[in-house]
Amino acid sequence: MLVCVTDQERQLLHALASMCAQYLGVVDNSYLDHMCMSAGENAVDLLVAYGLLTPVARGGKWTAVGEAVLDEL
Repeated sequence: MLVCVTDQERQLLHALASMCAQYLGVVDNSYLDHMCMSAGENAVDLLVAYGLLTPVARGGKWTAVGEAVLDEL
């Protein structure tokens, strides 16, 4: 699970992960495609930095931590 984050960061990451899961192109239920949109690229980069995604080609793949965050929603 998310460690070493403030409650505010946790809330923001939950919201960002949820929005990405809902609105970014999803391939095989685990790969997010940011479709080369700068907002999507920035979101994927941030989720990678916090360990929720691993970078893949044009997006990211949910990690176990990322999947746990989505399950909490």
